[in-house]
Amino acid sequence: MENVQTATSFVSHEVESSRLFFLDPIEDESFAVVFGGFERCSADYRIDRRDFPWYSLEFVSHGSGKLRLGDVEAELVPGSFYIYGPSVPHTIETSPDHPLGKYFVGFTGTEVEDFLERYDVRPGFISRCVKGEPLRRAFDTLIDRGIRKSRLARPLCATITRQLLLMCRDDAAEPVSTDTPAYLTYARCREFIERNFLQITMLDAIAKACEVDAPYLCRLFARFHDESPYQFLTRLRMGRASRILLESDASVKSVAAALGFKDAFHFSRVFKSVHHVPPSRFRQSMHPQWPS
Repeated sequence: MENVQTATSFVSHEVESSRLFFLDPIEDESFAVVFGGFERCSADYRIDRRDFPWYSLEFVSHGSGKLRLGDVEAELVPGSFYIYGPSVPHTIETSPDHPLGKYFVGFTGTEVEDFLERYDVRPGFISRCVKGEPLRRAFDTLIDRGIRKSRLARPLCATITRQLLLMCRDDAAEPVSTDTPAYLTYARCREFIERNFLQITMLDAIAKACEVDAPYLCRLFARFHDESPYQFLTRLRMGRASRILLESDASVKSVAAALGFKDAFHFSRVFKSVHHVPPSRFRQSMHPQWPS
């Protein structure tokens, strides 16, 4: 339990909300995950460390900020990712006007250094990707598996983390490709959806609020995303539904109502289109003692 207890001491308290997990790796494992999660930073979030016990990959989902890894400085925007590790001083600071939302995973092991060297993702690596949804989904899967702490949680999390590192290396883009007016408009619209997915449910309403027309919004998502704006909106809403189902004993009907669905059957169909199982079965697989 020493790794878990040590890892919790590095968790920042300057966050509005978070989803975290901690694992206790077996000594001398070749590749082991120690912790991971997602945090929505508060306006005063700032991390300044001279050292860190483990390797860590972080991925910015939304918001903006500044990063310093060693002697290298970079602006953080949606799609940014970076790796740090032991003996790599790092400072991470959010923009108070657009606080960061970021995923992270900490890992260690006897073969980690060789793995990072082989695929050229050493500590100090900073880049960003144009299409971040595959990384978001992989991180969400990592968090779900880590929180469950099943018998296979450790090897699953280690495998997913290797996948994330390879995806980041494969998807690394030149900065110029994310600095165009079209991409910045896309990022602004995506951030609006992320902030308002519980209140706005129609494509036309999103386009109007973002001051673009709906066809152009769809073209932006086709270019920079692997989902349509409506699919993205639906996935966020059903992600919230899944967390409510897992973290409370609320009925499926009440979860549907909380998300603005007048018909629980319609909610169940939409939920199944995203999670591939109906909400009652989704909950039962995780909490068989809770009612559906």
